[in-house]
Amino acid sequence: MKVDRSILPSGRIGIAVSGGSDSVALAFLLTRGGKKKNAAKRFVVLHVDHGLRRESKEEYAFVKALAKRLGLPFRGCHAKVAQAKGESLEMAARRVRLAFFERQTRLLSLDAIATGHHMDDVAETFLMRIRRASGPEGLAGIKETSQVGGIRFVRPLLGCRDAELKAYLRRYGEEWREDATNDDTSIERNKVRHEIVPFLERTLDPLLVEHIYRITRNLQRPRTAAGV
Repeated sequence: MKVDRSILPSGRIGIAVSGGSDSVALAFLLTRGGKKKNAAKRFVVLHVDHGLRRESKEEYAFVKALAKRLGLPFRGCHAKVAQAKGESLEMAARRVRLAFFERQTRLLSLDAIATGHHMDDVAETFLMRIRRASGPEGLAGIKETSQVGGIRFVRPLLGCRDAELKAYLRRYGEEWREDATNDDTSIERNKVRHEIVPFLERTLDPLLVEHIYRITRNLQRPRTAAGV
């Protein structure tokens, strides 16, 4: 399992933990299960309860307890997501989440926020953007580092498969929380994840996700001028 710690800044880092397997694995991997020296000084767990599902308060409590078990500070909020005109619920939730992250970045002097995006997320995003006929920049997809407003995001798990992260947690007897809406295939990403990717892996290329990941890395490399 390839975790890219080289992209982590040397200063303080927030770990965005939703309670799902990817973000829980991220918290364990970055802190070596809470055993990393000075982990509490370097890392802080961040969590947003969007209040959109019945399980959200339980997930908040789960993540807070996880941070305590890892010996890490915890910062969370119970948000109220209100859609602006022309804004989808997903966009509104993202806006609220980014506002919380930006506030914590400022208050805690965070150098970056780490998220649990992984290789399967990269492949799903790529396939969704093909449907939109995106150009090279769009198809390059999820980057290891990016800047959104005053927040620097780092994604050290992009070289990992979702199944690897779940297997890692199971190996150490760790739990996570499943968002029931992730099974709703009327949502585009879920349809790609549960139906399209498995179909393409079965009928076209069993290494489809890894190959798409390599394509996106190639698209992100600076291109030299022709003939140079």
